[in-house]
Amino acid sequence: MDAEYLKECVRIESFTIEEEFIRLPGDLAYWNNKYADVYQYWLERKQVTAEVTARRSSEIREDMTAAKGKRPLVSEVDDALTMDPAAQQAKMKEIAAEAEKVRLYGIMDALRSKREMLISLGAHMRAEMKFDPLIRERAYLDGEKARQDI
Repeated sequence: MDAEYLKECVRIESFTIEEEFIRLPGDLAYWNNKYADVYQYWLERKQVTAEVTARRSSEIREDMTAAKGKRPLVSEVDDALTMDPAAQQAKMKEIAAEAEKVRLYGIMDALRSKREMLISLGAHMRAEMKFDPLIRERAYLDGEKARQDI
């Protein structure tokens, strides 16, 4: 669902510029909401990783102290923590959440680029229409009517 919807969101149909302008705020809101959810999840995963790391670090330090009879070096605790399955699992979940956050940021960036392109395309089309004889005649007639109303 999201992949097909994403394609529709970032595609620009040049013959339906007005519809694209109308649709864009909804698309931006949808993807921004998804980004916010993933950003929150990433922050939560960072917190869980910090908690697991702190807890496991203390446990590893206590276990090494009991086994050796003396306090281990910080590097020994860090090495054991790096190999600890609970710490690894927490870090891998944090990494996956961060990757999803970056992916959604890219989608938001594409939509912001689309907005800028639509604005530019609209300005370009208005500039081209100034030279269309039918539009020039209509603008002239509208101006004449406005002057008569005064």
